[in-house]
Order: sequence, then structure tokens, then C-alpha cells
Amino acid sequence: MSSSLYELPEITIRTRIRHPRFRYVLKVVGADLGYRFRFYNERSVLPRTAPEFLITYGEAGDRNLPAHPLLCGRSYDPGDDLANWRPDHLEPPPLCQTSEGPDLLAAIFFCLSRYEEYQPFTPDAHGRFPASASHALRFGFLDRPVVREWTAAIGRRLRSWFPGLPDPRRKPLIFQPSYDIDLLWAFQYRGWRGYASGIRDVLTGEFARGIKRFVAPARRDPYQTLPFLEGIHRDHGLHPTYFWLVSDRTHTHDTNPHPIPEEQRTWMRQLAASATTGLHPSYATSDRPDLIGEEKARIEGILEASVDRSRQHFLRFRLPDTYRQLLRQGIRSDYTMGYGDAIGWRAGTNLPFPWYDLEREKETRLTVYPFAAMDVTLRSYLGLSAGEAEAEVMRLFAVAKPHGGPFMLLWHNSSFAPEYGWGGWKEMYVRLVGHLTGSESAKTG
Repeated sequence: MSSSLYELPEITIRTRIRHPRFRYVLKVVGADLGYRFRFYNERSVLPRTAPEFLITYGEAGDRNLPAHPLLCGRSYDPGDDLANWRPDHLEPPPLCQTSEGPDLLAAIFFCLSRYEEYQPFTPDAHGRFPASASHALRFGFLDRPVVREWTAAIGRRLRSWFPGLPDPRRKPLIFQPSYDIDLLWAFQYRGWRGYASGIRDVLTGEFARGIKRFVAPARRDPYQTLPFLEGIHRDHGLHPTYFWLVSDRTHTHDTNPHPIPEEQRTWMRQLAASATTGLHPSYATSDRPDLIGEEKARIEGILEASVDRSRQHFLRFRLPDTYRQLLRQGIRSDYTMGYGDAIGWRAGTNLPFPWYDLEREKETRLTVYPFAAMDVTLRSYLGLSAGEAEAEVMRLFAVAKPHGGPFMLLWHNSSFAPEYGWGGWKEMYVRLVGHLTGSESAKTG
């Protein structure tokens, strides 16, 4: 039986600060630690006994947490705080410094709110906030779940002040596979685009691949890997999440067949019975938000069920606009929080967290689910071999393991085809899943 909110250990805070940013970060940190934070109020506490676990924030006292103006609604530039920090330091980066040391709560808010993404930046070719613009990559801590590190440090400090306080909640690290299905078949249901691609393959020397495009119905399609993936999931007791691209092909980057073939519809309904299904809003939705509603209605019509999860195609989103549009269309969980050009934790955490709309200064009903690495990033952006990519993912897994929670990867059904440069990745993925789940064996058929 799960504990209710009122059964959690209660930490009372005496402070003059009541800003929504402060309330938000206390809620997030409390959920991770398994504590409840409440504000001190003399009229509600006295004349009864004083709170058992009483601390202060930004006030004098032995049990005081340093306070940074960021949690009062002020602006902040972390450049000076990070100037002398090096990524080989064992301690987390010193964001939100005060005369009494770093304000870890403010540092957590800085990362979770994606504060830096609201500042001026130079977008990449797809209009995205690039990893190269983030302080985490520039200063070398993108591959660390620093929000979890800071939260653990707060927990240790509270326990040192109050030996009678129960230990923070501990969680195992659990692998969560997720897949973007941009194109279910490499050769079938491609229409004139498929024929044009076949001719191009022949003209550029890819004769075998070009011929396959014309005889694919009689052969095994290299992108149709769903039976292979479902076999792995059954072997390891995994519950994956699939995000389906169902655009009307408004943009050239939206390559799914349209209308959606009946064979694909069958697969979508079949997988929805045993896995979580989400929408993969098209590339075009970033420029035409009205398309989100159309695509959501399309996938719900196919599944005959409501869909409230999504991940943007090409990881293309801008804050706060994209998240507001998702909320307007009934999306309640988004899985886009990660980078295309780097691996690690974009928001500094592997835990899902509520999105805070920084412009409106309010917590929203949208839950953000971060991922640690994407297959295309590993091979195309970083230029890694299958073995090198496996090692990088396992390195991230080892870093996150002390903190527990979900460890999500973003993969594509198309990322196993040797014809398209993915030779050895199918075998690697089998090994990788075995390592991430504590088992060394899985079916490869």
C-alpha cells in the first residue's frame, strides 16, 4: 500500500519567500527524497509542540539553506559561478552561489525550468536549442544527472541536522525503452518517393538496395523490426513506449506513408494492447501548431482510444510555445527532453518532472520525461561505432545508477538496417538491453 502525502516525513521551512519558483522546486525535491516540505506558520504550529524538523531558508540559523535571488523571481547568469569549475571535479557544478555557499534548490530550478532556453540563443538548422548552447555541455556536466546529485546532497544535509529523520527514498535504476516510428517500412508503401529513391540508389552505386525497393513485398523489409523488438521486450519483461508519426506529409522531413496503410494501423492497434502509445508530432507542427490537433485526432481514430503522450519529431520544440500547444491539445506527458547533438540529461535529471512555464511563473499539468541518449546521436552526430555507442550508454547508466529511477533511451525501428549504415547495431542492442536489465541473453530473431 502506497503512503499518502500526509504520511511522509514533514520538513518545516521558516522563510519570507513564497514565490511560485520556490514552491515548485520544494515539491519536486520532496517527491524525490520522499519528504514533504511545508511552510512555518506560528499560528498553525503554536501553542502545540514545535515542528520536529524545522529549517530556515535565507535566514540566520544553524540549520539554514542558502537563498539565491533566482527563487525570488530574479534573473540569473551562471557564467561567473562556473568560470573556475572543471568537469573532473567530484562535486556538482556550483550554480547559484551565495555568500553562504551554493543554493542547491535554486540550481535545481535553473536546470528543471530550462531557464537558459528562454534566453537569446542561436538555433541550429532545425530551429532547436542546441546542446552546444547549454551551460551543461560547455562546462562538462551534461553527462551527469546533477539535479539528482544536488537533491541527494540536500537529503544528506537534512539527515546530518536531524538524525531521527528517515533516510531519503531509494529507487532502483530501471531501463525504459522508447521508440520513434517515423517510417515502418524502408521499401513498402513509399509511393513515388520509393521509386525515386530506388532510381537514385542505382545511379549512386547502391544497386542491391535499389533493387530491394522494387521487390520488397517478397522480401523482409529492414525497417520492419517490430517483431524483433517485441521479442526482446518479452524476454526481459519490458514495457516500451512507441511514438508514431502520422503526418499528412506537409514537410519533406515527415516521411511516413499517408494515408496510413491498413497494415500499419493493425500494428499500431496490436502494440497498443501491450505497450504505451504516443503521438510523434510532425516536423511541420513546430511551424503550424494547428497540425498537432489534426495528428492527434488521426492516431486516436486509428486506435479508437485517447492519446495524451508525445515526442516531437526531430526533437523539434521551443519553450514555452511548443509545450503550451501540447497542453492545449490535451497532451499531458512529453518525452522530447533531450538533445539530438549530444547525449546526457538536458534538464539535469532522469526523473519525470512537471513543466514550469517560466514566462507565466506557474507549474503546469504537463509532465516531462527525459531520455539519456538517442541512437542517431550516437552514430550520426558523435560518429561512434556500435561497440563505442554501447560503452557510452553503459557509462551513462553507471553514472545514474546510484540515484535510481528510469533510464530511458530513444531508439528507432530503422536503426538496425545494415543497408543504411547500421551494421552491427542489432547485435549491439541485444547485448545492451541484456546489460541494462541485468541479463546477458535475448532473442535476436
